[in-house]
Amino acid sequence: MKKILTEPLLHFLLLGVGLFILFEFVAGDEASYDENVIVVDKNTLLTFVQFRARAFEAGGATAYLDNLQGEDLERLIDDYVREEALYRQAVAFGVDDNDYVIKRRMIQSVEFITNGFVTAAVDLGEEEIEAFFEANKDDYYIAPYVTFTHVYFEKDKRGADAALAKAEAMLTELNAAGVSFAEAPGYGDRFPYFLNYVERDPDFVASHFGPPVAEQLFILEPDPALWQGPFESPYGYHLILLTKKVEGRYPDLADAHERVRSDAERAEIEIMQDRAIQAIVDTYEVRRAF
Repeated sequence: MKKILTEPLLHFLLLGVGLFILFEFVAGDEASYDENVIVVDKNTLLTFVQFRARAFEAGGATAYLDNLQGEDLERLIDDYVREEALYRQAVAFGVDDNDYVIKRRMIQSVEFITNGFVTAAVDLGEEEIEAFFEANKDDYYIAPYVTFTHVYFEKDKRGADAALAKAEAMLTELNAAGVSFAEAPGYGDRFPYFLNYVERDPDFVASHFGPPVAEQLFILEPDPALWQGPFESPYGYHLILLTKKVEGRYPDLADAHERVRSDAERAEIEIMQDRAIQAIVDTYEVRRAF
């Protein structure tokens, strides 16, 4: 992005111009204002459409409005008139006085407007995207994962010693018979979670089997013809047929480019919006009374 776009003064100027234009649309000609007359013109509808869509982008709103016809246009006008009438009645009732909810909504509206301006100004170059990727590389780390099935022997049901002895005996049987992945459901006890685990990361495995089993599992070498174990979980003993293991890795930027660009732009928008809002804050003198 060009250096000039990072200057706080430019942010403030953009914000000021944008707010001026927006409030000109909303306020219109004050001299002709009548509290009992609701004027519906293209400018008021454009503003209404943008606030309703929470997307402050005049080009898109104009295209949307130009394509509305017949009942759709009438429905939009009716919605605007209804909201405007209720808003004026609320002001007449004085519900906006010292109402924190209304104050928050007004603050959010200004935040929304500033977000629209800075979003339009963000246009990151490849060097900036690459720098963001390098600075936040851990966010894009692809965790290792494994695919396996298991045969389980329950401690509470059999007793710890009996469950272990049964698992050790069954290990020999499974390997001697060449029991496959698909045949595993015919053996052992019913596990509280799953029988088959496909492309699961260490955290997921640990949540079902405990960290020690997960740690051991990710050390094993996969072999679709070899049952291994027994491995002890909080529930009992497991014989595991590990068929696939993929190591964790950091992707190349090219592989994650769209996600990185989106994240980098979002981060830059947050920074620029904070600066724009601070520019508004800085125009006020703060006097502390305590």
